[in-house]
Amino acid sequence: MKKVALGGTFEPLHEGHKKLIDVAVNLGEVTIGVTSDELARKRLRSVLPYEIRAENLRQYMLRSYGFEPEIVRIEDAYGKTLEVDFDCIVVSPETYGVAEMINKKRKELGKKEIEIVRVEWVKSEDGNPISATRIKRGEIDRYGRLIR
Repeated sequence: MKKVALGGTFEPLHEGHKKLIDVAVNLGEVTIGVTSDELARKRLRSVLPYEIRAENLRQYMLRSYGFEPEIVRIEDAYGKTLEVDFDCIVVSPETYGVAEMINKKRKELGKKEIEIVRVEWVKSEDGNPISATRIKRGEIDRYGRLIR
């Protein structure tokens, strides 16, 4: 079974995240990195605390897939990917460059590259990507419906 990495802030958990999770679960044994509060707040001004985001993700996985994934706290862009030999990493178009950076660093360390599985955006009603930023700005809901 493949060892699969997936990382993110996961707040709010939206349809784009769910698509990434679904692809990851179908590839193999998933380790999900959830950003620390400090790392998450570099991108988003306000996020729920790590413990709540991780627990929401754990509950979603139990309801949707019937198991609890390994969830780890990530403090930087690399997470556990420099320590663990994952077979693949699931990313969005937004985070594809991070996966390339991970592979560059792994190569420098004499480790094998991780296969990058790029999952295209889930689009909202207006044809633009669903994102936490758009949801927090009140443009769309977590399903991609426009808020009027």
